Amino acid sequence: MKLRFVILIFLAFALACNKTNNKNIKYGYHFFPVTEGHYVIYDVLDVFHDSALTIPHDTSVYQIKEVIGEAFEDDEGDTAMKLYRYFRANDTMSWSIQDVWSVKRSKKNAEVVDENDRRVVMAFAISYDQDWDCNSLNNDGELHCYYKNIYKPLSVGGTLYDSTVTVEHEDLTSYIQFLRSYSVFAPNIGCIYRVDKDLEINNFDTLNIHYGTEIIYTATEYGVE
Repeated sequence: MKLRFVILIFLAFALACNKTNNKNIKYGYHFFPVTEGHYVIYDVLDVFHDSALTIPHDTSVYQIKEVIGEAFEDDEGDTAMKLYRYFRANDTMSWSIQDVWSVKRSKKNAEVVDENDRRVVMAFAISYDQDWDCNSLNNDGELHCYYKNIYKPLSVGGTLYDSTVTVEHEDLTSYIQFLRSYSVFAPNIGCIYRVDKDLEINNFDTLNIHYGTEIIYTATEYGVE
């Protein structure tokens, strides 16, 4: 009888501790807002490299605006949000619709669907022990992701953000290839900076580029419409 009483007390204590620990976990959902009307405007640097062309390094500069749209039920029966993406050549031009993607945030992760390609862009809770396959929900090859510089301040585009987290995607340099991809998120804003570089290089020199692409997104404005 005494043993049963001790076991019950122990179980009750363990459950209480578990609930307390869960309350203290910082899941980081606010780094991926899904509020209808929320928007972010990016300056985009888009470079295409091909040493065989007359213009070997063709650079484009433009702006992209992403706006969270209305909720809908996706193919998995979950609530998702439309993501409207607008394009303009510069801030003197009017916006034109470019794509309609979708986003979804669950207790487990945050997903983006573009051109029917679903990617896991964040996993919760945010921690240095967290890692995941960004392509686990599509047919692309495995892409291992993890967090870096959690809750660190960072200056992006002349704006200082008090707290950011970085999602690392790829960081590979070889004799002939340079792959670099990562995203930076800020609370209640979402992605504020993204770098994607896929380059063929010569002799480990990342500035001696033979072929490839690089694109950089820098947030310049955000809010709710």
